[in-house]
Amino acid sequence: MLEEFIRHKTEILGTIENIVGLIKDDTGAVDNRLHMIKEQLISNCFNLVILGQFKRGKTTLINSLIGKEILPSSVVPLTSVVTILKYSEEVSCVVSMEDGNEKKIRIEELPDYVTEKGNPKNIRGVRCARIGYPSPFLEKGILLVDTPGVGSTFLHNTETTYEFLDHLDAALFLMSADVPISQVEKELLDTIKDSTQKIFFVLNKIDNLTPKEIEEIAAFNKQVLEEMGFTVQEIWPISAREALKAKTANNDVQLSQSGLLNLEDALGSFLSLEKGKIVLNTTISKTKRVISQKLSQIAIERKTMEASGEELENKINTFHQLVANLKQDREDMKYLLKGESDKLCFRVEEMLKILEEKETPRVKQCLTDFYEKNPDLNPTALRDEMQKVIKEEIVRGFDAFRKDTEKVISNNIQETFSRFTKRSNNIINEFKTAAEILFEVSMEQYEFSVELARDTGFYYMVQEYTAPTEEEVKSILRAFLPKSLSRKMVLNEMMERVSSDVGRNCGRTRSDLTTRICKTIDHYSKQLKDLGSDLIAQIEQAIQKGQERRRAGSESVRFELELLASKAKALEGYKENLEKVWNMINPVEISREQKAVAMA
Repeated sequence: MLEEFIRHKTEILGTIENIVGLIKDDTGAVDNRLHMIKEQLISNCFNLVILGQFKRGKTTLINSLIGKEILPSSVVPLTSVVTILKYSEEVSCVVSMEDGNEKKIRIEELPDYVTEKGNPKNIRGVRCARIGYPSPFLEKGILLVDTPGVGSTFLHNTETTYEFLDHLDAALFLMSADVPISQVEKELLDTIKDSTQKIFFVLNKIDNLTPKEIEEIAAFNKQVLEEMGFTVQEIWPISAREALKAKTANNDVQLSQSGLLNLEDALGSFLSLEKGKIVLNTTISKTKRVISQKLSQIAIERKTMEASGEELENKINTFHQLVANLKQDREDMKYLLKGESDKLCFRVEEMLKILEEKETPRVKQCLTDFYEKNPDLNPTALRDEMQKVIKEEIVRGFDAFRKDTEKVISNNIQETFSRFTKRSNNIINEFKTAAEILFEVSMEQYEFSVELARDTGFYYMVQEYTAPTEEEVKSILRAFLPKSLSRKMVLNEMMERVSSDVGRNCGRTRSDLTTRICKTIDHYSKQLKDLGSDLIAQIEQAIQKGQERRRAGSESVRFELELLASKAKALEGYKENLEKVWNMINPVEISREQKAVAMA
């Protein structure tokens, strides 16, 4: 099977080389897309992203796969920056910064850049860290990616993990054997459901469980996953910690008992079989798209040279008007998107107003209940405990609001983008159809889409109270008053704080939500400026080339028409070759009825 993959890969690379040689322009420049397609196939690298909730043992698992404790691990949430491991004959470590710079460091310095302790809240501005290591596992063409855990104490860790989801080819989803699958894990799985063709479900930390207990927790998680719509062929039980110990000590018995060898076999099979199929299919699809676009360009260039002067002028004028109309449509949609953003922000304002009106009396009632249920607490202890009540109740209220609001805002944004994406595709397809009629050619189907990084950070903040001098004064005053009066003073003081604290957190939440809404819609809006740009450039380039040949004279036109006809025929042949390879990679199952018809 691996030999078959290599044969198909060689054939595809040969076809790409032939296409490159065929469609070089007069300056010898090559379509950059073909260069990228070729490089991706040659490198044959595949992002295997390790995902899961924090403290599931992701970093330890990676270290066990590598066979050495390369990445730092801890009993507290540690990994804060995406770390990528790639095969290299020598150990190396490069840190990529958010400002575009890169820094070579010693492997021993890695914790200072990728951990929460060494780089809290990523204050160093690290985008990712890349490690080169001479591991047989990595030599198979895999990029092993360690991500911060979702549901961590640190919100920015969860955000970093979600931002990387667009880059995964396959996922290794790590669950823990000591707890059932959580809601946070289910939310992450929902996110990656449509992002990858392959997910390995792994059950870690089986060290202290009996075989029966492992079977029970695996069966429970499998049922949950299948109810979510996943096809789960197997859940791999392992102990990453024991596997790492075994590899370090060269203990084959311990390694076998850890369960890691079974997982490694499954990963190896995927890398040589399924992975190869995905890589080849992607390469063929991208290359065929380039061929189709080049064939359209050739057809337009030929029409430009064959048309009469008056006919060509009319076509070009009409085309320029189509472009102007498209650009106006883009501007109109950007303006309408701004209106959608304002509407969503206004809705947040209304929701927060309702929240404040509801939460303030609710929290005050909780304080009153606490006050009445604890008559023996002295004023100082009462104040401290009531402060805790305020914090707990604000967290509870805002947490429920956050969940409801996130769902409402996400649904509204998704509905908005669905409408505008449909409208954008209608506009670009109307433009394409008009251009096809104008130049009497068939063009590749175009689809407008925007990749949006999932932003799950709708959060709130609860601030501790810090006014020691004022509190010292009040404490002294309460000392000279009867206990009952002092307690009422505390109650009144806390009641006043409820209003200000609820209002303060509404303000923080309002700012956070509206900023994120505007940021997301602005990102979408910016993508609209490129709507149809590739198609316009493709047509303009063909027209320009045709005009240049016309100016060079009839002999030049005749020669160029013959050359373009030859190129088109060759490209059609390469397209057919790629389709044949595709069919060999993806054989269609023949039903009994089809077989019977074929035999007859």
